[in-house]
Amino acid sequence: MLIYTRLAACLSVFFCLLYFSPIVPAGEAREDCRICGMWIDQYMHTRHVLTAPDGARISFCSFTCAAKYLKRHEPETNKLQVADYRTAELVDAKEAFYLLGSDAPPVMSNTSIIAFASIEAAESFQKLHGGRIMTFSEVLAHQ
Repeated sequence: MLIYTRLAACLSVFFCLLYFSPIVPAGEAREDCRICGMWIDQYMHTRHVLTAPDGARISFCSFTCAAKYLKRHEPETNKLQVADYRTAELVDAKEAFYLLGSDAPPVMSNTSIIAFASIEAAESFQKLHGGRIMTFSEVLAHQ
């Protein structure tokens, strides 16, 4: 029975990655996380995008990788956006509502850290999946 459970879990992850991964035309480079190197197109719902003062865009697969970068380069930063977990639309990270410790799969950490554009969306997800709602600065201090 345990083998079937593990097989089902592996197949679920495989099909989720397959479904959420866009097809990249031959010859085009895939955008990767500045810290860990994971492909951003596989983490569209947890990605963070930093726009530097010179206009350069730096992408991260998760809050964890973005936080590592910010701790070393914060004075150089200009604007940080995060993907709304439900829609993958980018919103201002400092205005977003983060859910820490839900049962959503964690990315680059042992604890799930996902963001929502509105408090209502975060509370709705929290009711079904648990976790604690926090602000950007609270989650950053927690890291």
